[in-house]
This record gives sequence, C-alpha cells and structure tokens, in this order.
Amino acid sequence: MVNQTLLKIFLLTLFGVLLLPAILFAQKNDTVYLSNGDRITGELKKYEYGLLTFKTDAMNTVIIEYDLIQTMYSSKYFMVRTSSGMLYFGSIAKADFPGSINLVITNDSIFKPIVDIVQITSIKNKIWSRIDGAIDLGSSYTKASDVLQFNLSGNASYRTARYFSDLNMNSIITSQSTKNTSRKNDAELGINRILQRRWFAGLQAKGQQNTELNLEYRIQTGLGLGYDMVHNNRNRLFSTAGIFVNNEKTIDTEKRTTNIEGLVAVSYKWFKYQSPKIDVVSSASLYPSFTVAGRYRFEYELKAKFEIITDLYLSLSLYDNYDSKPSETDPAKNDWGVITSIGYSF
Repeated sequence: MVNQTLLKIFLLTLFGVLLLPAILFAQKNDTVYLSNGDRITGELKKYEYGLLTFKTDAMNTVIIEYDLIQTMYSSKYFMVRTSSGMLYFGSIAKADFPGSINLVITNDSIFKPIVDIVQITSIKNKIWSRIDGAIDLGSSYTKASDVLQFNLSGNASYRTARYFSDLNMNSIITSQSTKNTSRKNDAELGINRILQRRWFAGLQAKGQQNTELNLEYRIQTGLGLGYDMVHNNRNRLFSTAGIFVNNEKTIDTEKRTTNIEGLVAVSYKWFKYQSPKIDVVSSASLYPSFTVAGRYRFEYELKAKFEIITDLYLSLSLYDNYDSKPSETDPAKNDWGVITSIGYSF
C-alpha cells in the first residue's frame, strides 16, 4: 500500500516536472518580428500610442516603437482597436506584408496595418499589468516675496477590453508670511465604457478645494458621453458632454449649496515616442449652471512632460480656474498658476 502511494506521488511529480516547461513556454510564445530581421520571443503585454510593451524570455520588459515592427504572432485572445474606432476580438497571426498583422477572428482572418491600430489589450492579463500611472513632486521658494510652494500630483489608468478608468489627484500648497496658507486640492475618478465606433460613456466623481476662490469643498458626480474625434499613434482629440450634481461649501460661512451643471469639454494629447519622449496634454472644461442664472465655471490645464531618463521626466504645468459667480460677494473669481516638478511613470 505504501509502495503504491509512493509510486503515485513519484509519477505525479515526474509528470509535473515534464509538463512545467511546456506550461512556461505556452505562457510566453508570443513573437515580434522586427524590420531589421531580428525576432523576439516572450509575452505581448499591451500596445498603445504606437508603443508595444513586450516581456522577453530573459524577464526584461522592452518597449518597441510601431515603425520598427514588421509583424507579430500570438495565439492568445486580444481586444484590438483601430483608429476608425472598430473593435476586434481574436488572436494575432503573421502577415506577409511588412508593418502589418492578421487578426484571426473565429474562422476568418482580417488584414490590418499596424499604423492603423491604436490599442491592443490582452483579455486575460493580470490586473497589475493593466495599470499605468505617474507621480510628480515639486517645490519652490522665492526669498524676495517669502513664498514657499509645494505640489504633489499623481494619476493612474486601468484598461480592459471594454472599460477604461482614470484616477487623477493634485495638491498645491502655497505659504507666504504676509498671507494665510492657500490650498488647491483636486481628485477625480472616471469610469468609462467603450461603445460603438468612437463613442464612450461613463461615470465621473470629482472633489475640489480652493482657498483662493473661498471654496471649502466642491463635490461633483455625474454622467457623460464622449467621442474620439482623432485617435492614432501620435494624437488623441476627444470631446465630452454631460450633466452633474454639484455640492459646494464656502470657507467664511456655513453656507452649502446644491446645483445642477452641464459639462462641455475638449481634451487633446500629443505624444512623441523617439528619445527624448515628450507628452503634452491640454484640456478645457466649461460648466454652465442650470440652476444659478448667469453662472458658469471654466477650467483649463496644460501639462507637458519631457523624459530625462527612462521613466523619469521633467513636468511643466499651467492651470486656470474661473467662476463667474462665486458663492461670496467679493472673492477672487480666477485662480491660475504655473508648476514645475520631477515625475516618475510606471
């Protein structure tokens, strides 16, 4: 009886040892064929903004620019999105024409140039591999005016085949000997679902504090509908419209207000992937009030990132917040600033 048990354990162990290499190989049998004739084997993690993230057999992750790729192969299941907004679900097969792939969908094969593809997402990727983000930190001091400023910002994005979520946070604290310390804090979470063609819809929650505008807090929640006007490997231009519930409280009083606002927003992103990498994002949002006559708010942000070394960059930001009818009788209507910081992306 004991001998039979030991024999079973031995056979199972031997079977597992023999099967392990096959399992490991199956997990990393994706192949990228480069224009110079080289071939890389590993795991295709994702493709976005003209950059392919590929984990090699040597456990190193490499970033490959789209114009260096001749073709690709993977038997895994992917979501592939094109610049026209079309979505495809299937595996990736080699194509004979340079700079292209074949999408294998059920029993059909669709030819696609890589330059027309804006996103490839693995359906079975682990959660952590779907997350991208960055964190910025900066400070400045002006002796003549005795002004000390500190800023911290961060963002994270999460992508799946049908959904994309973005979390953004920003904090600016300014200390001056002749004035009270001012604070500007923002946090925003958006959860969106990709619809047909270039459309997407989502939920958004946003919290704000701005002592320069006499704002203790503002909490917004609402729904939005967006459209990708341009989406390729260098640019993305999209617009959003929505409706929000806005809850506010001023600093000097205990007054709390609730009103309904609309949203009309335009965002543009430009990306240069050759070294040094440059990433520029510009966004403008208009919030007309439906319940306070004549009131509207305007928010604008311009942010540029310049890569110093891999994953480390210099950031320059410009922001402007305007409120046509603040809660108090005579506070400032406008708050703007310029921020420089050092950041790290992951």
